[in-house]
Amino acid sequence: MKNNKINLYLLICLIVLVTFLLVDGRFLPGKSSSPQYSRNDAELVGTVMQLIKTDYLEEPNPQRTSEGAFRGIVNSLDALSAYLDKDLAGRYLNKKMGNFQTGLTVYKEYGLFPLVVAVAANSPAAKAGLKVGDSISSINDKNTLLMSLVETELLMVSDRPDEQPVKLRVVRGTDTISFELKRDYAVPRVLHASADLPGSLHLQPTMIYPGLANELKKALNGFLNKNKQKNKAVILDFRNCSAGDYSEAKNLINLFVKSDEAGYYEKKGVKENLILNDEPLFPELSLIIWVNQATMGPAELIAACLHELRGATVIGLETPGLVAQRGNYPLDDGSLVLLVTSVFTLKSGQKLLNNSLPVDIKLTYSDKIDQAYLDKTRERLTILN
Repeated sequence: MKNNKINLYLLICLIVLVTFLLVDGRFLPGKSSSPQYSRNDAELVGTVMQLIKTDYLEEPNPQRTSEGAFRGIVNSLDALSAYLDKDLAGRYLNKKMGNFQTGLTVYKEYGLFPLVVAVAANSPAAKAGLKVGDSISSINDKNTLLMSLVETELLMVSDRPDEQPVKLRVVRGTDTISFELKRDYAVPRVLHASADLPGSLHLQPTMIYPGLANELKKALNGFLNKNKQKNKAVILDFRNCSAGDYSEAKNLINLFVKSDEAGYYEKKGVKENLILNDEPLFPELSLIIWVNQATMGPAELIAACLHELRGATVIGLETPGLVAQRGNYPLDDGSLVLLVTSVFTLKSGQKLLNNSLPVDIKLTYSDKIDQAYLDKTRERLTILN
């Protein structure tokens, strides 16, 4: 019992030490190699290091324990920060996040199982029967509770469509179900256009990919040339739009509004404004935006800015709030720390990290939610006309 208490105490000391090292910028790569400690700092570090040297590192696998401390501290900061081991770090830094996947979009908070927030049609995940709301308790027999969102995503993607299937254990209600999913689904870069409701054009991109703004411009010009109705509206459907490019997001916002400060990224009091220089091509169109829990990152940025600057009506489910910039900090052993370095803030002052963008008409998820989007949009169009 005494030894267990000592080991618990030492683990706590180790976590405190690692927290100190991470929070103090002097220990991050690129920082000063000659940190100046106070006497208390030096004594604390020295005491903890001595304890680890004389007792804790007699444990069978001290490297795994220290890695676990790093992982827990960094992963618990926010959904975008992460600690990656050498293997995952190499894949991430080489931009090998994987072109092939299962078709699942997940959201992950530290200490919770990854939650399935979208399932792509005709993907391996859809064919296997996974559903929105499922929780993934393990990936390839590894418990997911302490994983980061980035690690979860990396484990479910592949560089080749013929790689070994990924094994998932899923909690659904009171049931636990096992799946083996191929990773051979590639998200198409497509802008779907349709006319679901009279006097409106429904545009749904699969992601915010380079060139999307030009495609959207062509679709809107065609719509305006054909539709002579006085009051015209565009539905920008960003549901399940979880990936993309922030530069393209800026281009897309600029189609509808010009601004010297559409919002700003802020790091320790220093602000970097989001500037939209070009004259907007469609400044008068009424905008209705559809979002859900799989609307992430660049799509959230577009929806939030158009809501605030153009008065766009946002319909749907709350979004996770993942609009931020990250820095990569490689460690000597080949592992990697990803840290959020700045967060996007709207002109109103609302930060878009861990906060949903404003949703005007909130819906509740159900099997009939597609119809709910149409019904609420039809009501809104009636008001606009």
